[in-house]
Amino acid sequence: MKTGANLEMIIPNSRFLENNVTNLTLSDERFRACVCVGVAYGSPTRTVAELLERAVLEHPSVLNTPEPIILFKDFADSSLNFEVHFWIRMRTLMQRQRIESDVRHTIDDLLREAEITIAFPQRDIHLDTTSPIELRVQAADTDEPKPRIMDPAA
Repeated sequence: MKTGANLEMIIPNSRFLENNVTNLTLSDERFRACVCVGVAYGSPTRTVAELLERAVLEHPSVLNTPEPIILFKDFADSSLNFEVHFWIRMRTLMQRQRIESDVRHTIDDLLREAEITIAFPQRDIHLDTTSPIELRVQAADTDEPKPRIMDPAA
């Protein structure tokens, strides 16, 4: 058996009898692809869904039937998560990866144009300010830190 990277693998026949084997392109070249994207909280979710649909429909290798499916998947820690499912014709896994990559580029372009931010991980830090916070400022010309106390009530 040859892999997508053109590596030859020898697989004993017993493995085929013991396990399921998936042949992606044996009887049908149509394949459902999926691209995921997370946008920043506060983004207009319906607009995001419209732009995602536009991104896949603009690609010449994406099939119109079955229609793409856009799912608002989750309120995640740092993002509003979407999935875009669409159908393509492919003979190799690399074809699928190129199409998905192209769709991601288009999604990035369309979201930038609409001033919608693709999210990145964020954390809020809450400090206990019931007592003063010690802050050390070090002068550039000395190694000796100068302690300063900041009063949170100030």
